Amino acid sequence: MRKQTTQCWCGNPTLQDYSPTYWHCQACDTLILKTWPVEDTTRVDDAGELYSKDYYLKHLPESFGYPSLDARTRADLTDRIPYWTRTLLKYRLPPASVLELGSAHGGFVNFLTAAGYQAAGLELSPWLVEFAQKTFNAQLLLGPLEAQNIPQASLDVIAHMDVLEHLPDPVGTMRAALDLLKPDGLMLIQTPCYDPEKSHEEIVRTNHPFLAQYKEKEHLHLFSMRSIAKLFHDQGWGHVHFERAIFSHYDMFAVVTKEPLRLIPTEERAAALQALPSGRLALALLDLYDRAENLQHHADERLKIVQQQSAEIEILRNAAQERLEAIERLDAALKNKP
Repeated sequence: MRKQTTQCWCGNPTLQDYSPTYWHCQACDTLILKTWPVEDTTRVDDAGELYSKDYYLKHLPESFGYPSLDARTRADLTDRIPYWTRTLLKYRLPPASVLELGSAHGGFVNFLTAAGYQAAGLELSPWLVEFAQKTFNAQLLLGPLEAQNIPQASLDVIAHMDVLEHLPDPVGTMRAALDLLKPDGLMLIQTPCYDPEKSHEEIVRTNHPFLAQYKEKEHLHLFSMRSIAKLFHDQGWGHVHFERAIFSHYDMFAVVTKEPLRLIPTEERAAALQALPSGRLALALLDLYDRAENLQHHADERLKIVQQQSAEIEILRNAAQERLEAIERLDAALKNKP
């Protein structure tokens, strides 16, 4: 584990000052944390360090205002998990084998299993692995990916949400993950999206949502779309397709493959889920999610119309007020005319 770095993951040793806590690599547009944590964050024994029991129960709620872990186990089932699952179904149907890195409470693993996938997760904290097993009956592996005994080219899908930015060696870990995928496999990624067009000063001045991704000790690399594409292209996985992220104001969501993606027709997705009773339940939950999203979209569109009409009314009101004042001035001038 490197404590401090002055070199980017891409090999560029000439980094530019970006902010008090991050360097900027102009060669690939990645932000690199200036001072790294002292401890080896890939090994967790739940004694209070990063990614341990206290990290989830105390640090995230107290330092960043995140919901409690119990609250997240409920909320994720109605927003993030259906969103991720719907995207996966567009490109790979069950019963494909899926490994989720950094599976946290295990809800995504559980939902994928219900949908018919052969799903498992991986976490660093022994306590969190036990929590996921008890909470969602999720099958979880313990420890770094590089330490697992998984046959190469044996998996159809590897997913990792909000993991890549935490990795001390993103090239090494992603190479190990890609080696586990079959030649026609895919990787599903959610990670913060650094926009090179926005300076640190602009992000601070506008209180941009990406500002919350400046997390000392935790977010070691903050990638741009350009650097994500380079990271995987350099490994021979040159097809990086960006989907709209659920939190698109600061995240990106990518599907990585060796060959061009094939979009699976909607009817094939439904048929695959209907093959199992639990899959039918998953399909019904996804239908509810789609309906809620459509209602939200219509509400947003209506709100835009109302805001536009309000702006137009304000313009007319101001114009009317200006005309009234002009009339009053003219009336006063006529009265004062000898």
